[in-house]
Amino acid sequence: MTDEEFRDRLDRHGGDLALWPADAARDARRLLLRSVKAQAMLDEMVTVELALGRSEDRPPPGLADRIFAAAFRLPPSERGFDEDGDQPTRLM
Repeated sequence: MTDEEFRDRLDRHGGDLALWPADAARDARRLLLRSVKAQAMLDEMVTVELALGRSEDRPPPGLADRIFAAAFRLPPSERGFDEDGDQPTRLM
């Protein structure tokens, strides 16, 4: 496995090698033994995943439901659609 292949696998499977397909995880562990660049990529991915997983950074429960409810209470003309109601207005 090359550093580029490792980056691709990180993007697809995340920073927990236990969740990767077995053969890819095996190859990744071998690469990590010899590649400082791969080690840095893994550290970066784990840091990002931990930051995104913090409970205080999550939206409050029901936020999406409240947004949709508010959006659909507006009359069609206030939602930014044309008179036919099937095309959003152009921004530019």
